Formats: sequence, C-alpha cells, structure tokens
Amino acid sequence: MNRTILKIKPGRKINIICCFFCFYFFGACLLYAGPTGGRAKNEILSIGTARIVKGNLARAKDNAISMALSKGVENYILHRLGSQAVANNFMRLLKRVLPMATKEIQDFHILAEEQIGDEYYVFVGLRVNKEVIEGTFQKSDIILREGLPVKLLFLVSETIDGKVSYWWKNPEDYPPLSSSELVIYDIFRKKGFKPINRTLSIPDTEYYKELKVPDLQTASVLKWGRLFSADVVISGHVDIIDEKEITLMLKAFDLKNGLMICQGIQTENITKNATEKGDVMAALERLSNRLIARLSPAITRFVGSSSEEISHLKITMKRLSSYSEFRDFKDFLKKNIKGVSSVKLTRIKKNSLTVSVEFHGDRKDFLKHVLNHKHLPFPLYPEQTTSEEIILDVR
Repeated sequence: MNRTILKIKPGRKINIICCFFCFYFFGACLLYAGPTGGRAKNEILSIGTARIVKGNLARAKDNAISMALSKGVENYILHRLGSQAVANNFMRLLKRVLPMATKEIQDFHILAEEQIGDEYYVFVGLRVNKEVIEGTFQKSDIILREGLPVKLLFLVSETIDGKVSYWWKNPEDYPPLSSSELVIYDIFRKKGFKPINRTLSIPDTEYYKELKVPDLQTASVLKWGRLFSADVVISGHVDIIDEKEITLMLKAFDLKNGLMICQGIQTENITKNATEKGDVMAALERLSNRLIARLSPAITRFVGSSSEEISHLKITMKRLSSYSEFRDFKDFLKKNIKGVSSVKLTRIKKNSLTVSVEFHGDRKDFLKHVLNHKHLPFPLYPEQTTSEEIILDVR
C-alpha cells in the first residue's frame, strides 16, 4: 500500500487540491474497471477525503474511507437505476435504501492514499452485494423499470349512495379530477409512476358510445389508453355507502400487450361517528395506500420485463460554429428523440465538444433516429460510430 505525505508550497497547494476535487466530483466516484485494469470486473472505484483534526490521522483516514464507500455505493445505485428512475424514487432512496446500502459492500481495498496539508485522500476499489440491493429496491417499492416512468391513465368511477359519476361520460366538457381520482393519482405519483393529467388536454376525436358507458369493456379501456398515449390504464370504481363503508376495486391493463396485469379489491369501514368529508377521504386514502401497495410492484415487474436497457452514450461533435448550435442540438434530442432522458455537456475544446447522453435503447437505434430525423437542426456526418465514442462532424 502506498501512503505519501506531501508538503506543498501554499501557492501550489490550492491548485493540487482543486485537481483532486475536480477528479473526484466529475466522475471518479463511478468507474468500472475492465479486465485490462487488472482488477475484478464491475469493481467500483471511488475517492474519499477528510480533514485531519488535531493531528488525528487515523480518524481522518477512517472518515475518508467512509466517504469513499458511501459515494461508491451511491453511484452504483445511480448507474443501476438511471437518472430518471432515481429522480422518480428519490425520497424512497434517501429514506430506505441509501442509509443501509453501505452495509451491502462485499469487500473493498485501498488502492492509494495521500495527505495534502490537513486533508487526507483515499482511493478505494469496492464491490457491492447486488442481489441484496435489488431485494431492497423491491421491498421499498423502487421502480426498477429501465426506462422512462410508466405513464398511467385512470378510468375510475365514483359511486356515492348509489349515484354514479365518471369523467369519460362527457370528456369534451373537461371534467375536473374527482376526490377519489386525486387520492389515487397522488399515491401512484409518489411511487414513481407518471399519472396523466387528463384535464390538460382531451384527444380530438369522435367518442363512440361504447367509450362513454360506466362499465367499460377491455377493448374500450385499451382504446382510452391509446388515445392518451398511456403505458398502463388503471380502471375500476370507488363505492361509498352512507359514509359508513368504502370499497375500492382497481384493474391494471398493459397497453403494449393488451393484457390485464393485475387486479384487487379492498373494503374499509368508516368510523362510526364520521360525519365530515375529511373522515371519508382519510379512510379512502388508507384504503388506496394498501391496495396500490399490492398492485404497483406487479405493474412495475410486468412493464419492466420488456423495457429497453439504458445506454450511456459519449458523443463528440466536431466543428460546431457556436455554443448556440449545441443548445439547438440538445433541445432537438430532448424534444424529438423518444428515449433520451438526459443530455449533459462533459468537455469543451477549441473545435469540438463532448456530451453524455442517456438513451433508453441501443446505440444503433439512437443514431438511426437522430441522423434520419426531419427536424435535425443541421446536417451531421457520422465519422465514428462503432467504438466507445460516437464522433459526428457538423461540416
């Protein structure tokens, strides 16, 4: 093991610390060493740092190692889920996964360590217990689908003391979300799904009478889903009887395969003295939480089983005439290329810039969609497409 204590002149100390910081911040936390690195496949490399307080070098070293391990596991999770899934499940990751994740490190070893002034740095390689972390994802209702969040359309009627109401009876009137819809909408949203707010835009089409009946047939449910470009339709009903009992029944239908994924029904008695509307809604929220907790993992597994894998593409564009051209290209990717979830500038040189693109599909599909798109902001000529880095020439 190498440990070096460097004594550096004040003027150079700041520069070297900045170099360490930049290396640490811009990606050194997540590196997977390949076979050529002489280390185990899928080993995570990470840098940690800590201040030496009152000359206690041992404590600083322990703190630096702890930071490196935490950052390594965090970046494994980021890489495993992708940026969109992390954003969708951020609260659950913070509360349920990350606090326990460092306990799932199988082993680690220090590759290098340095002291620079009163700062201590360690460079470690680590491996995590992937199976256990995957189990933690499932227990925490983390959406494991490798792609964009699942878009849900709700076709849930509401019956109060025998009076039935449902929004698809007169969709042209843009009816607001019912109280029951709001509860169900919010619970699914918190679980990482993307509910469709139907009040923002109603499809401009002719609505046949079979699409307007309260009890929709499967074909009509799927038709509504396609009209709103949903991935999954949640249909069902809420029955509230004399403010004494609530029943919730939900079915989930997959649009891609035209199949019912799962269904469930729950009933709850409302407190005997409940006369306020808030008591009824509180009971509905408890009921909905229980039922959706059962259904959501099945939806995630079913939709995720056929989802596309995330590709992290490194793209260098040569001979751009201005930074505004990059902005145009970035906007084009995010608005026109389905499957692009993030575009980040990673390097700027005199005659080129490099971006990192997160795409839900493979490299071949990405290039096909981009190079043949009618709204491409300017001509692009592929110079290199088969190696790790894609090079596109603007001129």
